[in-house]
Amino acid sequence: MDMDNFQGELKLHSDMDRGDGSIKYILSGEGAGIVFTIDDTTGDIHAIQRLDREERSQYTLRAQALDRRTGRPMEPESEFIIKIQDINDNEPKFLDGPYVASVPEMSPVGTSVIQVTATDADDPTYGNSARVVYSVLQGQPYFSVDSKTGLIRTALMNMDREAKEYYEVIIQAKDMGGQLGGLAGTTTVNISLSDVNDNPPRFPQSNFSRDLSSSASEVLKKSLAIA
Repeated sequence: MDMDNFQGELKLHSDMDRGDGSIKYILSGEGAGIVFTIDDTTGDIHAIQRLDREERSQYTLRAQALDRRTGRPMEPESEFIIKIQDINDNEPKFLDGPYVASVPEMSPVGTSVIQVTATDADDPTYGNSARVVYSVLQGQPYFSVDSKTGLIRTALMNMDREAKEYYEVIIQAKDMGGQLGGLAGTTTVNISLSDVNDNPPRFPQSNFSRDLSSSASEVLKKSLAIA
């Protein structure tokens, strides 16, 4: 017997059980007596510990019906598998962080900055429990993030290092495909703008004019003295 999506109770029944208590059920195998217990009269199997699919996804057990008076098997031992159904009990977690990145100032909109990655320990094959969606909680309108890949890009043109050099961006990863009720985790990305040669040299014009006039006056005096 193969039991999918175990939710706390399973009943075993022998065709030879007439309901008079003459049959005794016994349970053996993985977790028998520790994780699972069986009512030796009714054949009901119960979980007696909290089941966590991330720790163990299935258990292989064996059950047998015995004659309660003689202890002899009433039929061959049967083996069955209990598979633990996943629930969304793990929030996404970022592999690293806080992240540090740099991008040249004045970069075109859409320039790649850094990619962040979050993982979810829930079963990726069951529902959307492990389907992660990324979003920006802090850092708009300067930066955006690809909801599927976690790639952060510039989102504003003409970002000038001389005006603002450092940005603290907070990225959220939410499971259940971002739907209401999903669990979320966050990480911080510290982004700096690196300098590019975008400012030409400038002379302080007023000082330059005054110094030039003074120099010209000295030259004129020396010329007159020589004459």
